[in-house]
Amino acid sequence: MPEQVAAVPERQPAAAVPEHVAAMIGRLFTGREAELRRLDEALSGEGTASEEGTASASGEGTASGKRGMARAIAIVGAGGVGKTWLALHWAHRNAHLFPDGQLHVDLRGSDPVTPPVPPEEAVRGFLLALGTDPRAIPAGPEAQTRLYRRLMAGRRMLVLIDDAPSTAHAEALLPGATSSAVLVTTRRHPPGPLPVPGAGDVRVLHPGGPGVRVPHPGGPGARVPHPDRPDVRVLALEGLSEQEASRLLVRSAGTTQPHAVRDLLRHCGGLPLALGIVAARAAARPHLPLDTLTAELRNAITHPAAPDKGEITGGLRAVLHAAHLSLAEDAKRLFLALGPAPVPDVGVPAAASLAALPTARTRTLMRLLEAAHLVIQHRPGRYRMHDLIRRYALAQAEPTSSAAALRRLADHYLHTAARGERTLAPQSEPITMNPPARGVDLTPLTTGQDALEWFDAERDCLLTLLRWTADQDWNENTWRIAWSMDAMLQRRGHVHDRVRVWEAAVFAAERLGAAAVQCLAYRRLGHAHLQAGDHPAALPALRRALALARHLRHPRGTRPAEPRSVQRHLIG
Repeated sequence: MPEQVAAVPERQPAAAVPEHVAAMIGRLFTGREAELRRLDEALSGEGTASEEGTASASGEGTASGKRGMARAIAIVGAGGVGKTWLALHWAHRNAHLFPDGQLHVDLRGSDPVTPPVPPEEAVRGFLLALGTDPRAIPAGPEAQTRLYRRLMAGRRMLVLIDDAPSTAHAEALLPGATSSAVLVTTRRHPPGPLPVPGAGDVRVLHPGGPGVRVPHPGGPGARVPHPDRPDVRVLALEGLSEQEASRLLVRSAGTTQPHAVRDLLRHCGGLPLALGIVAARAAARPHLPLDTLTAELRNAITHPAAPDKGEITGGLRAVLHAAHLSLAEDAKRLFLALGPAPVPDVGVPAAASLAALPTARTRTLMRLLEAAHLVIQHRPGRYRMHDLIRRYALAQAEPTSSAAALRRLADHYLHTAARGERTLAPQSEPITMNPPARGVDLTPLTTGQDALEWFDAERDCLLTLLRWTADQDWNENTWRIAWSMDAMLQRRGHVHDRVRVWEAAVFAAERLGAAAVQCLAYRRLGHAHLQAGDHPAALPALRRALALARHLRHPRGTRPAEPRSVQRHLIG
């Protein structure tokens, strides 16, 4: 079918420019001077004269010398080494270089629970941030990427791609031939250069020395979706030096005990993640000597903690274990419940449901966990865990308690979304649902605006949870969550999300073998395809719904209302 082409939104005024990069609230930054200089050279357009001279002599432009080219660099390092910390700090410090704004996506490449964000989903997120009407986004991933690059043409923006699971995941998000810059963080060092469109070479940067140019394994022109050749670099990131780590610990904890600081540093291994947790504990107990904290870490090393898959080093494991043991009982319960939660982040009501705690107490405990650097409030009222902390919580969690917590989380989203559905579409035929489990907190959605605002905040969580319930064979939850999201998806125009939601519902209905549920799911899937403009895909779904409706026909010949509407669509 012909490709749908969305109109290019006009350039937005400065106040409406998308500023996606999350603020580093409460996170002290120190050191990394050499790495920051390398990022300046690669991304700010202010490379050194020696680099420009070398590039001129070789006939190649540099990242700073190529006018109009996308400048790109990948920060590569182990978990907890501070890749995102460094990237966000550089992005905030250099926001003035990108007057058209900054785009940020966390691809969740290292998350042990939720799957990585698919490239096409991330591209759609960028299109929405750039002002594209969701109804005008083309259906195919390649068409979406072309539209994204067309919208980015001529803009001066920073694109921050965080926790990329692979270089292939990052490829579709690169803006191409623009004056923008791209900053990628990843735990996996690419076997070759970042596979950007038309990349001809890569520079591997180490903080202590000049960049070393190596040839692209495919050679210039090996893969050329478009003719430009950005100069992509890789910045290898290691732990903080002893001096930098000591400075961070002293600044955060306010201590001046040199021998105690050195002992703590040995446990942290230069990892900013571990240093932040240790510093937070020291700052929370200023009346106790640091030797006490050191002794706790020493004891935690020998404690028989549950095993992990090698992602967590011994020092970090000891830091996390000591922090975990220091929590109050209800805080421990909440911390361990957050680990297995199959959603990218949580608000307070979802967290309260996970732990079966009162909302007010949960709000207080989330603030305590944030102060302890065990969770991050990346947006107001929205919390998430670093993937290594989540791995630790997963290893410590008791399976029966986790299963009950996950049931409560599913009930929280299902029943709250159903409230929103009934508010937005009171004329919709209701479905039967079991009551929510004890301890579930339900968000009151009394008006349509309440429902839409809640959905905007929770859309990513709902979509991720829907996929997770399908993977777990929680088929009753899957199709009911799909039903509960339907009016909100339609009101907000998320036509492609609606197709994916009802595809999952059809799959769940088929596994249940319930003809009535299958009829509903196929009918809604057909409507979703029609709304997305994909009439060839809608026809077989609606035909299947009609066949199921005939099968469900009452012995006296009457038909339920929903299947008759399927027939009307087929006839009309």
